[in-house]
Amino acid sequence: MRRYRRLVLIDRLIPFLAAIVGLVALAGAVAVQLNTDAKTNAVTGMIAELRASVDELGKRAAQPATPVDDGTAAGLLALQDRMVKLEAEWADRQAATAAAPSAQPGAAAPAETAAIDPNLPTTDCIPLGTRFMVMPGESYPLCQSKAVVKTGAITADTVTIEGVGPVVETGFGTIAGTSCTVMVFSADEAGFAEVRVTCT
Repeated sequence: MRRYRRLVLIDRLIPFLAAIVGLVALAGAVAVQLNTDAKTNAVTGMIAELRASVDELGKRAAQPATPVDDGTAAGLLALQDRMVKLEAEWADRQAATAAAPSAQPGAAAPAETAAIDPNLPTTDCIPLGTRFMVMPGESYPLCQSKAVVKTGAITADTVTIEGVGPVVETGFGTIAGTSCTVMVFSADEAGFAEVRVTCT
């Protein structure tokens, strides 16, 4: 009798156990599906961000680059014009010096000019007493002189010259070991300055 009752109880519990197992399996499936959906949404979001970044880069690449006017181009053009004028002035002086001995007899004697020393530079150099543009880290030999202007840093109002030191605008200094004086007319923080050298 007892055995019969146990069998009946087990038969009644089996459906409940099956239902519990089914619910557990269903819960596991739902959890897996939710995890998969979360990963899918995360990947989808990352793909959308990457697409947006690529589109933005494509738009930037398609736009023409806008040149930045920092004054460098204008400074270089001014320097080029100044050097052309200096070369023309020096050529005129050389021509006038060469033509001086051929003056006609009886003509008024020309003003005395300094004799040209063949051991000192006469080409690819800066004529004494002429204003010229300089840039940082450059060397400028002076015509008919052993002196060389070697520039260092250039600020908004100062030029550093080797053998002289910092020279402010409208100031001057003597190149060490020479009788030549450098005067600074202007200085620009863009890296340009205008100077003049005279020697006695």
